[in-house]
Amino acid sequence: MEFRILACIYHQDSTSCIIRLLEVTNPTAKTPMCCYVVHLLQLTGSLIPLLVHHEPGKSAKFHAKDSSHIINAFRLYEQECNGNVVVNLFTSISPFSTIHEEVCRLAAEKSTSLVIIPFHKQWRLHGIENIAEARSVNRHILQKAPCSVGILVNRGTSSASKNNNLYDIGIFFAHGSDDREALAYGLRMAKHSKVAVTVIHLIDLARTSQDFHEMELDNDIITEYKIQSAGKRQHSYRQESVNDCVDLIRLITSVENSFDLILVGRSYGSCSPLFEGLTEWSEFPELGFMGDMLTSSDSQCQVSVLVVQQQISRA
Repeated sequence: MEFRILACIYHQDSTSCIIRLLEVTNPTAKTPMCCYVVHLLQLTGSLIPLLVHHEPGKSAKFHAKDSSHIINAFRLYEQECNGNVVVNLFTSISPFSTIHEEVCRLAAEKSTSLVIIPFHKQWRLHGIENIAEARSVNRHILQKAPCSVGILVNRGTSSASKNNNLYDIGIFFAHGSDDREALAYGLRMAKHSKVAVTVIHLIDLARTSQDFHEMELDNDIITEYKIQSAGKRQHSYRQESVNDCVDLIRLITSVENSFDLILVGRSYGSCSPLFEGLTEWSEFPELGFMGDMLTSSDSQCQVSVLVVQQQISRA
């Protein structure tokens, strides 16, 4: 089936990392992709909100700052994919208090499986820029989106790999629907010949309650990854037992800078002391326990992170 993604962009600097993410999502003739890219612009003054569709071969109806750069970059990417990717480009100009409604409406109309939104803190050559208004937009999309959502924390490593041969992706898997969604996305990436995936399965020794249905679902997708990666040297799987949040932090900090991109789930259904301890100093709750740990101001992580939330479709 065609895999449909809606990618949001606040600033043109996010263009290269979004394109890199689409590349490693592995669009092929058998597994094509349809991408809806929306440049989000804050409406100022008394103008009427607009959603402009930039159709190929037609003159632009609206010229916004940076939009032409974004459009040209994605058109070039589409051409290089030789028909495996179709890109539809939009510019949305609305108040940031309601622009999430346009994003969610478009995701529902186009039946997308995943919405990608950039984190409100942007790592750039001149330093870190904070798009404060984007944070509330992201939170609203997490709450309202009719499909799964990924928040992309771009530190530059998602644009260019340190390894000329392979693009290294690490997935921290504990349990729950969000972790399964992150691993499901990783399974698609693992089919790319230039991608190496490492799954680190965190065995939560502090977990007191066990939902056997959830455990079966976790085991099913782990088994699927093992079968798919069997005999492929670039992929690996390992289990790590952790007793508490100190163990968890120690483990993650020991390997976090070994990758070009890290995938994590956003939240966990069970009440585990392993994650409860991390809420005390949570800086960015919208990223969940692991995402916050990898992104907070005192983190030593220099790698891009994609935080995934599975969403149940709603009317």
